[in-house]
Amino acid sequence: MAKFLLFIAVLAVIYALLRASSRRSRPPPAARGPEAMTQCAHCGLHFPKAEAVSDAGHDYCNEDHRRLGVRS
Repeated sequence: MAKFLLFIAVLAVIYALLRASSRRSRPPPAARGPEAMTQCAHCGLHFPKAEAVSDAGHDYCNEDHRRLGVRS
């Protein structure tokens, strides 16, 4: 039984070391460069341009705000 527990502990250490080394090899998220941002024409929230719902030259943060339109 003790040999089995030692074997499991050794496998867990090897697994943890492999995960740590793979994390170090990945570039950090900021290395990708800045993401273009936009502002919701209805509520004014700033959010990534890639997530925008656009209509008539305006960007919105979600479909409900697109339907409500530009806030005066």
